[in-house]
Amino acid sequence: MSDSEKNKKSMNVTEVFNPKVIKRGIVVFISISLLTLIGIFLYANTGKTLEAWSQIKVPYLLLGLVFIINDIYIGGLRNHIFIKEFVPGISQLVSIKANLANIFMGAVTPSQSGGGPAQWYIFYRNGVSLPDNISASFFNWISTLIFFPLTGALAIYILKDRIPDGFVYTLTQFGFSVFTTLLIVIMVGLFSPQLLGRIIYFLGRVISNLSNNWGTKLKDLGDKAVVTMTDYQKKYVGLLKTKPQLMIYSFLLTILLYFNKYALAYIFVLAFGLEVDFWAIVAVMAVLYLLLYFAPSPGGSGIAEISLVALMSPFISDDYTGSITLLHRSFLIFIPALIGAWVVLNQLSKE
Repeated sequence: MSDSEKNKKSMNVTEVFNPKVIKRGIVVFISISLLTLIGIFLYANTGKTLEAWSQIKVPYLLLGLVFIINDIYIGGLRNHIFIKEFVPGISQLVSIKANLANIFMGAVTPSQSGGGPAQWYIFYRNGVSLPDNISASFFNWISTLIFFPLTGALAIYILKDRIPDGFVYTLTQFGFSVFTTLLIVIMVGLFSPQLLGRIIYFLGRVISNLSNNWGTKLKDLGDKAVVTMTDYQKKYVGLLKTKPQLMIYSFLLTILLYFNKYALAYIFVLAFGLEVDFWAIVAVMAVLYLLLYFAPSPGGSGIAEISLVALMSPFISDDYTGSITLLHRSFLIFIPALIGAWVVLNQLSKE
């Protein structure tokens, strides 16, 4: 069997875009989001919500559409800078479509688990092999892993005691801990794959005293981790040597991508004529995305709405928090996910 034949068998459309999974995910995502938003509006019912909407400044909503375009474009460009190295001449439109498919499938699958495979499949159908797909995602993921702990720590410092205790505070600590741990593990794996393998193998030996089955699995994982990380190390070092500017470009695009998301919330604050410190809102959004990245619900539904309201409450009255949350989720998730659904359905019709 040739490499091209193996590559064709490596991804199956019905596995990536399983109609049953998609339908169930859409129902769960919409149901949780709607119920949560209804609950928020009922809880914050002060009689001024309709009055606030009647006075909203439409130009700011139109400006919000520009932010959606920026989000979709920058997200696609961040992948394209690596993809075009593997497949020269590939259209940037393919990267934008892959990004939209990622957004949609991320919104309808737990922990956004379907986003990556959906993105890979769109690229795969346009001539990008699965290993190159994963490599491009891995390089961008490194930028993400560096960005989130740095901005998360800065945001937590800015907000200090204003992060609510309880559920949101616990999630914030969890998100920061996970990102920091992952960054350390990936850095160790990249610069010393053998050390990472030995650590996992050692854990396997310890756990084998409690569960021989899990101990064996961890030992096998250690062996595979060495091979995989050695391969990525060669590609990463090779890329740094030949085109070091790509990693810098990736990190800068990561900053632009998420700053665009964060600043959009402030646009909606202005739309309601409120006066709130810009950096406080940016910090709120940085903390939100820190804890949402590994949220178990489809698209972070429920957790995102509750957390955003809780994080904004020290700065914005209850009359507006629900409305700003609705707008932000609509512009950054609902609308791009709808466009992404069209991309996925179009791909399914071709298959």
